[in-house]
Amino acid sequence: MKKTILVSCLLFVYVILWAENPNDQKYLLTTNVNSFGFSTIDMTDPYLSPTNYSGIGLNYTHENRRFLKLENTTFSMQNKLGFASGLMLNPTGNSALTYLGVNYGWGINYHFRLEKGIRILAGGLWDIDLGFKDMARNINNPVNVDLSTNLNLTGLLQYDIPTHRRTMRLEMALQTPIIGCMYVPLGGASYYDMFELGSFTNAIHASTLFNKRGLVQTYAISIPFNQVVWRFGLHLNNLIYKANNMVFTKNEYSLLIGTTFDAIHFGGRKKTAPLNFISTNE
Repeated sequence: MKKTILVSCLLFVYVILWAENPNDQKYLLTTNVNSFGFSTIDMTDPYLSPTNYSGIGLNYTHENRRFLKLENTTFSMQNKLGFASGLMLNPTGNSALTYLGVNYGWGINYHFRLEKGIRILAGGLWDIDLGFKDMARNINNPVNVDLSTNLNLTGLLQYDIPTHRRTMRLEMALQTPIIGCMYVPLGGASYYDMFELGSFTNAIHASTLFNKRGLVQTYAISIPFNQVVWRFGLHLNNLIYKANNMVFTKNEYSLLIGTTFDAIHFGGRKKTAPLNFISTNE
């Protein structure tokens, strides 16, 4: 009888501890942001042509953030992956330039919580940028590759606006390159000489604020609906860099539409995360 009572008490305590544990255990959520953009693009590439090219494009960006540790919600890790495409014409409309690009970045943010509903994320992001340009009418040098890596300063301001039925969020994000390295071939140099013969004279350049300046800006509003949080905004990407006595420019302006959600399918007003899930949006 004593053994039976002892075993029953132990089982009872175990069941209580097991039942309480899921509520006490905390989990790190990954905040995901997906955005699609329709763009107007203005680009100059003296390696291919001294003429400025303008047109339209499409882009897609995926971003995610997650705190580094459960015990410390001050620092978060960020991943960013973007794809871009464009079709541009010269001023006379008799020559076309096709552009395809991909960008990946990884960084760390420090979270400042000024007051309820206002957050600032500041940090740095290291990225790799690869672009491919093709000009059909250029017989000697029809293709140019943009390749660079940079350490960027980043900042994000979030401001929550409570309403009767939902809490909307305004965001302003900034990113600018500080130091890095870029591939820019000599004007008129042949890609055959560079890649077949290994002649990369004056093709690799260090980049600083003196020869490369850019500013990426995103202004967005997130609105939670019943099943999803929709995101609308404006994206601006302005870049100018110099090498081998050539000046390259890129100006892109995009209208964005997308979604934002926390991993494990939490998002919107009717699918909020439990209290023991920790999100970088808090």
